[in-house]
Amino acid sequence: MTAAPSAENTPHSFLDDILTGEIDWPRWLDFPRPDPAERNLGDQLVSETEKFFVERVDAEEVDDTRSLPSGLLDDLQERGYLRLVVPAEFGGRGLSPYTAFRVIAQACAHSVTAGQVIAIQNGVGAAAMLPALPPGPLRDFVGARLAEGTVSGFADTDRSGQNNARPSLSAVPVEGGYLLRGEKLFTGNGSVADLIGVSATVETADGPKVGAFFLDTHTPGFSVRTRVEFMGSRGLPNASLALDDVFVPAEQALLDPDGDQLPPLVGLVALLGRILFTGAPAMAIARNCLDWSRAFLARRAVDGRRLGEYDEIQRIVTAGLADVYAMETAARWSLLTEDLGARWLERFLTKNLLVRGAWRMVDRTVSLHGGEGYETVASKKRRGAPPVPVERAFRDARGLRVAGNVDFQLDNQLGRMVLDRFYTMAVSTAPASPAPATPAGRPPASGFPPLLREDADHLAALVRQVRELAEGLVRDQPDPARLYAGEHTVVLLGRALGELFNAVAVLARASAEDGTTPEQPWQHAELAAVYVREARHRVEGLLARLRAQPRADHAAISRRWLAAPDDQLVRH
Repeated sequence: MTAAPSAENTPHSFLDDILTGEIDWPRWLDFPRPDPAERNLGDQLVSETEKFFVERVDAEEVDDTRSLPSGLLDDLQERGYLRLVVPAEFGGRGLSPYTAFRVIAQACAHSVTAGQVIAIQNGVGAAAMLPALPPGPLRDFVGARLAEGTVSGFADTDRSGQNNARPSLSAVPVEGGYLLRGEKLFTGNGSVADLIGVSATVETADGPKVGAFFLDTHTPGFSVRTRVEFMGSRGLPNASLALDDVFVPAEQALLDPDGDQLPPLVGLVALLGRILFTGAPAMAIARNCLDWSRAFLARRAVDGRRLGEYDEIQRIVTAGLADVYAMETAARWSLLTEDLGARWLERFLTKNLLVRGAWRMVDRTVSLHGGEGYETVASKKRRGAPPVPVERAFRDARGLRVAGNVDFQLDNQLGRMVLDRFYTMAVSTAPASPAPATPAGRPPASGFPPLLREDADHLAALVRQVRELAEGLVRDQPDPARLYAGEHTVVLLGRALGELFNAVAVLARASAEDGTTPEQPWQHAELAAVYVREARHRVEGLLARLRAQPRADHAAISRRWLAAPDDQLVRH
């Protein structure tokens, strides 16, 4: 569920830079930061959350038993964690997306599983959907249930998969409402929810339409078919749901009267929610990895020399610091805006940036810890080693790259949405002239710390190259369907866009805040330099692959192999 609105007078977006081929540095250098009141509120809630979860949740027991502590859901409800983003009129805390992100990340820092229960409720459940519900009976129904205290989720994945154009679960119109028939998989909070949103396809006289339907889980015909368990996030109440002619009143259905997909606001809510229920846990894992690494290096030495004095170890440390700085930067740029439709592109790609950043972090941390990184907490306790749960974090982090849609498919969708804009421009306007070699929007050199001035020039050149490459793809293949059929090209473009956005955002933040963070053992510019230079290498590699002519016939090779019953490569 995604949307890409066109709006004027909204906060600056990276999409503007890609379409023009020019980075508008003056607008980037006005980098968002929470106002003091919001920052103080967030600090207070983060502190309260840390204390509550340490006292209430044994993260290792949750992982071992694959179950939440008894009564935890009631405690979360009582303390308002299941209504973080719900407006005060419905008994919620009314937190901003960024402050909710911080609170959820802190919960996940102690237990990803317990934190994700909060994240799902506030990111994709009924609480998250309120902004997308127009005034009327549906909003009143959902709001009243939230005020009463409810656990919710949203069932969107069918047995046939998540990436079909329409859900396979059907909603059959009947007098007074709809009968829902089918099955949903991988529903977060599905086994404990008492209110569920469900996506379904309605056959109408004008053709099939996709709708969202909200129902109580005690409704006849609804059942939890089975609990779903994962390699990571053990104990998460995820479920496969069966709907056997479940009646949903018409006033509890949401359909777009002007289109055949869900209303655009639902897509915008989904972009925000995906950051909360996958990005916040990723942020927690990455920060934990930093903390664990510092403690590990403080107690280890090789041949009498402290481990932290070795060159490669120092590079691992600085790469981790830079990655966490970049993840934090992407979250701030994407979430610190009151306009739900603004920066939709950044919100779309921030999910991948955060979960991939966490994956790099935990992978490095396992390697840094060596055998201890691969060892379970129980084993460490038996031999008296510090019970650092790196192995659990590794499992949890891998799942985040799948949750909310697999990472390469999100790259594919992102690339298509941006190319759609270039196709629209090609039809509606004359061919654009090349962007100037020195963009008019560039600030004087004094706008950047000396350490980053060369990087600013390189990033500007890469943005121009991406624009020219996208224009070339559209020019060479006027039929979008044929271009999009070559998915790998689109995937590479989508990934390059994400990497490039984060590099630009990091450089802008570091330039705007250089020297303003007191008492930190790092400087903005030095972390930005580490991150941006590695990101440049990744972007340059992706663009080189985009320009290269394909030499292997992947279609022929894969079709022959898939059609064969057996072959030497699968036998020992």
